[in-house]
Amino acid sequence: MGLWEKVLSFFAPREEEAAGRIPGRNEPCWCGSGIKYKKCHLDADMLKQKQKHIASCRKS
Repeated sequence: MGLWEKVLSFFAPREEEAAGRIPGRNEPCWCGSGIKYKKCHLDADMLKQKQKHIASCRKS
């Protein structure tokens, strides 16, 4: 792993940190892109939550 990868991995959010807290719409995205959450991962995260909810309803 080169120096640049080490630097990026140091500042990248850890998966457990990213999974534990969902940022506000106007906060920086958890992925570390520097883009606002609403423009980056909001739609994908909402879709995942919806799919989990539907799957849990089907199990009941």
